[in-house]
Amino acid sequence: MSQRVFRCGYATLIGQPNVGKSTLLNRLVGEKLAIVSPKPQTTRDQIRGIWTGPDSQVIFLDTPGVHQARSPLNRAMVGQAIEALESVDVVILVIDGQEAGRWLDRLGKRGTEMPTLAPPPMEPDELEIGDRMEGKGDDKKVSIDDRIAPGDRRVIRQILRYSHRYLIAINKIDRMAPRKILPIIAAYANAPAVGPIVPISARTGDGIQALREAIRPWLPEREAEFEPDELTDRSLRFLCAELLREQVFLQTRDEVPYGVACEIEVWEELPDLTHVKAIVHVEKQAQRGILVGKGGQQMKALASAAREGMEQLTGRKVFLEVHVRVEPQWSERMEMLKQFGYVL
Repeated sequence: MSQRVFRCGYATLIGQPNVGKSTLLNRLVGEKLAIVSPKPQTTRDQIRGIWTGPDSQVIFLDTPGVHQARSPLNRAMVGQAIEALESVDVVILVIDGQEAGRWLDRLGKRGTEMPTLAPPPMEPDELEIGDRMEGKGDDKKVSIDDRIAPGDRRVIRQILRYSHRYLIAINKIDRMAPRKILPIIAAYANAPAVGPIVPISARTGDGIQALREAIRPWLPEREAEFEPDELTDRSLRFLCAELLREQVFLQTRDEVPYGVACEIEVWEELPDLTHVKAIVHVEKQAQRGILVGKGGQQMKALASAAREGMEQLTGRKVFLEVHVRVEPQWSERMEMLKQFGYVL
């Protein structure tokens, strides 16, 4: 039996917020690289995760969810998602299987005999994101089966502006009755230029190897770009800052997580531990008060959980200092967005 030729290339994960892209990246790579929380728009940056198998290497790009982009920060996030569609070998549209099933239920469609319902109108910001960024034609002209959920249709239109090389991963099948999966596959198979459709569960790992196999034919024949033991091109400083921001998302509520940016100010490798000094930037004094908590208890809990994650990531003992700094309206100031790496 002849050995398969080696393939290596780039694959972008894209989809609506909270469909499980970061969980999927971590599962595909086999290590926690991207932070995860139940709140939408947790991911703000492109994060590259590298998986190397016997006959292929895939460099996955996790992206912020495609969503309404009103603030400069949100526009930067959507811009990163759109940028990741260009110059990659294949795009993986991740959809929430539960949401797709609920949309089919709303239409009353399990076959083709029922009349279609008009999808809800799209917000102007959602329609104009691609036009504002590139000045290209109107993506509303693309006709897409209305059995596909409206949010996924918007993402497909964005994909088609930059690439016709995409496949679909139907996520969260572990939370669905098996009989509900086939109608979703049938509906999404009508998407323009779509490739394979793979049901998966990023949480349990079901379908992950099948997804890797579906990706492989789209990759060019070439040698690996990274060493087999490399999992990401992001620095430990960046990943540790993200672990701290993850705890803010997990342990605080309302607008606080969305008004926070984290950066590592000091990274010092000592003989017996790593000394990390982190700054948590907030926009309002009230947010600072919530993060610190009465007697500093909230910040102690945040820092303790983040430190545990950092120690697992680095394999070393970590001494973590966390300071909270008020930076008014940082999410609307271009110089701050550049400082935090959201705008190049």
